Amino acid sequence: MTKPTTIEDVQARINTMPAAMNAKGLRNPDAKFSISANAELAAHLGWDDKKTAYGSKYEWIKGKTPSEILRKMDAFIAALPSPDETRMKEFMTALSDVIELGRQNGIEVDFVNPLVDTMRRLSENILTDQREAA
Repeated sequence: MTKPTTIEDVQARINTMPAAMNAKGLRNPDAKFSISANAELAAHLGWDDKKTAYGSKYEWIKGKTPSEILRKMDAFIAALPSPDETRMKEFMTALSDVIELGRQNGIEVDFVNPLVDTMRRLSENILTDQREAA
């Protein structure tokens, strides 16, 4: 028989999550676990994200037991991209937006084509991971 999860066990696990989220490059991470009357158990992972209209992002997690929720929270954090992957995705999105803006505004091809070539090279590099081994 396994020992039941105590409030102290839950608190100890929740306390480690902001550091794990920070290691993935998330800004001002926070983890919460809540118990409400007549509702499933729930947890909340949140962090600052300047790219959203309201300045933050979050993930709600629900489950039937504290252990289930803690496992789901750990899995969510583990599946987050690395800081390098996040920065590259952010850059690629911004570059794509600039290319589209140039096309929409009739910017001369001489300005847009080098950006398209850069985007293509970066995309190919990501697909084949041509970085040198460190």
